[in-house]
Amino acid sequence: MIPYEIVFDDKADKLRICLPEHLSIVEEFLEVEVRSELSKNLILDRIQRVVSGEEEVSDGTGNLYSSEIRRDYTRIYNSYVEEQLEAGIDTGEELESIIETKYFAELVTIWMDALNEHRQQQRDSTK
Repeated sequence: MIPYEIVFDDKADKLRICLPEHLSIVEEFLEVEVRSELSKNLILDRIQRVVSGEEEVSDGTGNLYSSEIRRDYTRIYNSYVEEQLEAGIDTGEELESIIETKYFAELVTIWMDALNEHRQQQRDSTK
């Protein structure tokens, strides 16, 4: 398993997932692209289709980040930065993170569970 920490960022007023530095794009992907049970289930379904051999690779594009899921590894990348690099513009931003697909699936579930729990706590505190 990949070490992680779920924290509430008071300054940003949101829940965050902290991963090792080399997975910073995965961290950002989870926080931006995995915001609902639907998005979680779509990603896990894509992973299942690849792991089962139904597909060799599953490409997906979100609001800012894209994913390329393969059986052994998943590439998460910033679509905007990639477009800029292809146009010859180096923004200096991180482009991608590579993670084992099985760990990516675990983190998607962990993140969504934490987000759901946080939302429930917020609802309970307003009652």
